[in-house]
Amino acid sequence: MLLVLASLSHADEGMWLPEQLPAMSEQLTEMGLEIPADQLGDTTQEPLSSIVSLGFCSASFLSAEGLIGTNHHCVEGYLQYAGASFEDRDLNLEGYLASDRAGELPAGPSARLYVVESITDVTEAVEKKLRTRTKDAKRFELVEDAEKALIAECEAVPNHRCEVASYYGGQQYRLISKLEIKDIRLVYAPPQSVGSYGGEIDNWVWPRHAGDFSLIRAYVAPDGSSAAYSPDNVPYQPRSHLQIDATGAQDGEFVMVAGYPGATYRYKTARELRFAEAISYPFGVQLSNELIAILEQESEAGPEAAQKLNAPIGWIANGLKYRQGNLDNFHTSGVVERKQAQWAELEAWVEADPVDEKLYGPVLEELDALQAASEATYETDVLLGYFRWLASNLGVHHTAYRWSVEQQKPDLKRRSGFQDRDLERTQQRFDQLEQTTWIPADRALTRHMLERLQALPLDKHVPALDAWLEEQGGIDAALETLYAESSLISAEERVALLEMSQAELQALDNPWMQLAIALEDGFMADKRKADDLERGAQLRLQPMYMQALLKSSEGSVYPDANSTLRVTVGHVKGYSPADAVWHLPNTTVAGMLAKNTGEEPFAAPEFLVQAAETRTESPWFDADLGDVPVDFTSTLDSTGGNSGSATLNAQGQLVGFLFDGNYEAISADWVFDDALTRSIHVDVRYALWVLDSAGAGHIEESTEQLLKRE
Repeated sequence: MLLVLASLSHADEGMWLPEQLPAMSEQLTEMGLEIPADQLGDTTQEPLSSIVSLGFCSASFLSAEGLIGTNHHCVEGYLQYAGASFEDRDLNLEGYLASDRAGELPAGPSARLYVVESITDVTEAVEKKLRTRTKDAKRFELVEDAEKALIAECEAVPNHRCEVASYYGGQQYRLISKLEIKDIRLVYAPPQSVGSYGGEIDNWVWPRHAGDFSLIRAYVAPDGSSAAYSPDNVPYQPRSHLQIDATGAQDGEFVMVAGYPGATYRYKTARELRFAEAISYPFGVQLSNELIAILEQESEAGPEAAQKLNAPIGWIANGLKYRQGNLDNFHTSGVVERKQAQWAELEAWVEADPVDEKLYGPVLEELDALQAASEATYETDVLLGYFRWLASNLGVHHTAYRWSVEQQKPDLKRRSGFQDRDLERTQQRFDQLEQTTWIPADRALTRHMLERLQALPLDKHVPALDAWLEEQGGIDAALETLYAESSLISAEERVALLEMSQAELQALDNPWMQLAIALEDGFMADKRKADDLERGAQLRLQPMYMQALLKSSEGSVYPDANSTLRVTVGHVKGYSPADAVWHLPNTTVAGMLAKNTGEEPFAAPEFLVQAAETRTESPWFDADLGDVPVDFTSTLDSTGGNSGSATLNAQGQLVGFLFDGNYEAISADWVFDDALTRSIHVDVRYALWVLDSAGAGHIEESTEQLLKRE
């Protein structure tokens, strides 16, 4: 039913599963697709066989020598890691160009590349032991146990990382097997003044002039197996790589994106959207502003502080703009009203038939009650989560303590994140903590989060935290105790915590561990049990809710984004953000130069300014535009996680890299708007022009693929 209904959706809307595309063949052909839809829907054929994931961003193979294209902002962590080996260089600011293969820098031990090898429907296996009368807590346990067993069997194949993904609210489950490559190296990243041109001012804004692209390379052991970094490793040879369309993206042209969108909320209830509008987004905006102010003040301490705090400031600022943009959209675009109307239509459909009323009426009521319960603890949950993230030592000690508790169980009975398969990643995360931790900022943030938690109404307090603070003599005294040492414990000491038993950790004379234990034993263990009960209820209710939506509507039936491989299709197209205003879909180097003030964030590097003087002679000059193109907009449906996605033409050739959306339609995660929703891409011709201008013609001499001029 889902495959048949797929063709009923508006084509530009939808993050489609690859297997849904063959059923849309006629529609896709009418839109302009030139390759067979069956080929496009097959992950073992081009172009999808060239699409990969970094775990947090999307990417694609560009050569037979393992060269990979993605966004500049997706490799900032890699640049920070690699830059730590240089005493007087900030690679995030100045960028990096490897002079040869030997100069390609390791992206860090935690960097990963995932290549999908198979996708298998495992719905029956996941639900095998479930019964209608299965209690909610037991339902969650059975589903999690089934998923872990499937993953363990899948990962018995060496060098693989597997996951079980849920679709349509738990109506379907798929086992995804991915080759895991552990040696990723930096090849080229433009300076920040190119990759993030316009900075936060231009973030989510069109017109845009950012060269948000970078090149990395995947390496494996000489025998072809996945291996950690070694000088003896060789470039990975993918089964396919994308061809480049040197004509780039043209106005009106059919385009598509293949990547890994993170999360959308198209099927959330009206109550959930109202809560986001009234509580969660305003709360997030306020908290983000507070945290950014602290971090920016602390970053003024010097170059080291600025370098370490640049990434967290960027992460929080991006989230801030996302939430504020949603609020602005809610007030101007009618998203809330549209969602409420959709919900009213669903309720009316349920009430119109006694059978449907009996089947789905209780489902809608119970979902509403679950949301109400979640809202009651929202502020506490968010603040406590931020506290554990921002206080680096607390995160380390709490993770170590949880690890010691989980290790007392058989591996398949441990919580996800604390199994044997997770140990290496946890150790690597502990090992790299110094690179992003500035203790004075850490202390200021810890104070702020403690004060925020204590300022909550008494019924929202964490009793275990109250008791611990009282024992310390209040927040000031607690901070003196926690930060008696002016640095993190060493990497060796952090990793060693993971080898200690629960009793050994409890015996430590360590205030961070004592705080972690107080929070875990006094609050968080019970909180997880309550969360498991709620998840079990959702596993029971969400499939029924989605069933009602599918039966009551002939609208879109693609599943919400969940960080798995999707394809979205559309056209290069501008849009009208306001009355009497029309934004063209392409920007050019002339527009970039017009913004160039010489001061950040509009400070184009000198090598690019000089290259602009002779750009009419460049093979990347577009006669129709009268310039070298920079960025373009499309009607493609995308969201966070799609960053770095390959933008493809009708023949599946690369024409750009997706890197952002537009401010006027940030709320498209909730409701897609045909007139306003746009994705923003860097044109492949701008990437090639920047590479030429930077003297990067040697990068792929062996294939002449990246810089060919056809």
